[in-house]
Amino acid sequence: MKKGFLIQRVGLIVSLALLSACTSARTMQTTNEFKAVENKARILLIEPDVELSFLKAAGVREVRADWTRQGKENILASIRDALAGNEHELVNHPLDTNNAREVQLVKLHEAVGATILSHRFIGVPLPSKEDKFDWSLGPGVRDMAPEANADYALFLFARGQYASSGRQAMAVGLAVVGLGTVSTGGQAAYASLVDMVSGDIVWFNLASTGSGTDMRKPEGAAELVKVILKDVPLTDAKEGA
Repeated sequence: MKKGFLIQRVGLIVSLALLSACTSARTMQTTNEFKAVENKARILLIEPDVELSFLKAAGVREVRADWTRQGKENILASIRDALAGNEHELVNHPLDTNNAREVQLVKLHEAVGATILSHRFIGVPLPSKEDKFDWSLGPGVRDMAPEANADYALFLFARGQYASSGRQAMAVGLAVVGLGTVSTGGQAAYASLVDMVSGDIVWFNLASTGSGTDMRKPEGAAELVKVILKDVPLTDAKEGA
């Protein structure tokens, strides 16, 4: 698969999730095809792949590094808060951008996640999968922080778009005169729990929240994480969501 096509496909899928979020403050879909993780497992928390953008009046997106950094920090803190109190051990793993293998594995999760979304949630079926949920990143996932001796890895991919005041005014104006609507942004994410021995994805979830929530703020990130981890098969996290 060519890189350009993959980026376009992921962008399209996330945009669709964001558009659906405009009509609902909270939506969630899950495969519900997993077994509970055994007690006292070591969970490698991979640095989330987060990108936050400024949505200009004309609809052009401008990625903001400062927003992205803040959103990533808020997501990480929210995940740790959401999973606090269970019997599992969370191990933070910052992404080493100089390690080509690690970068490749994060991009592989992005690609596999996009394929799961298109197949399971957006209605582009893959005949070879049918009703099975047997997706994997492959045994190469063991190359991520082998010294951590983790049992599972938690990956998360998130994108957010936040409209300018001009874009928001345009949306209001079009609605008032009955000429339709335009997106004022939103945020969406998907997450996977991966077996560190086989590389199999044992759990996957998609979540989106509307323009009323904001990953740039701790409470907005917490809302998105609460939704996406609602059915994660980890002690207490599932019960407390």
